Amino acid sequence: MRDGNQLTVPDKLLLAAYELEESGRRPFSAEDLVVSAWRKFPDTFGLAGYRGNGGLSFPDSNRVFAEIMGSKPVRKRGFLAKVGSKMYKLTEAGRDHARLLSNRTNGPKVEKVALARDTQQEIKRLLASKAVEKVRNNRHEDLNFYDACAFWRISPRSSAIELAGRLANFEAVVESVRKLVANKTASFEHGGNTFGRSDIDFLIKVHKELEKKYEEELKIIRKRTDERV
Repeated sequence: MRDGNQLTVPDKLLLAAYELEESGRRPFSAEDLVVSAWRKFPDTFGLAGYRGNGGLSFPDSNRVFAEIMGSKPVRKRGFLAKVGSKMYKLTEAGRDHARLLSNRTNGPKVEKVALARDTQQEIKRLLASKAVEKVRNNRHEDLNFYDACAFWRISPRSSAIELAGRLANFEAVVESVRKLVANKTASFEHGGNTFGRSDIDFLIKVHKELEKKYEEELKIIRKRTDERV
């Protein structure tokens, strides 16, 4: 990890909250956050002037509470939401920002990917599709053919040539981005949402699952020879 001094106090608190959620605590208590922040950044969230056995400090709960109350940056910027009495969770914006911070401090350098605008928009669209959302959340039984059509940008009334073209385009786009990303963590724009090889591989996984699930529907389309002008 890089020098923690490069991070602001709200950044450090976000990383501590992100670590809690990644371990399965969502929502988490204020006390959970106190301990997580102290363990991760003891110099920032340790009680000044007090050292226990082994020279370790004690957690400073007041420091954490002050950061998550009122108009402090972590709340003012919409990164943290209160969901109950002393219970909190990261918002989508908070998770995105924490993920970006984590990549910057713990992982490979985030780089801007040199993609054509159309390719960028297509990858963003695919990653945000209902099919991807349902598979990512293990809601395979909720998938329907309209989700698949939206994923491939076809319709149940598409012609064989249109289907072939859309599938070929999908495979070409994801393969080119997959090679470009390789083992890096990338961002479409500086400071934008990050993505990596695993995200592109997941798109391929969803594509194959949809092809298998809707094999009969695709066969019907492939039998069509009419192409409307």
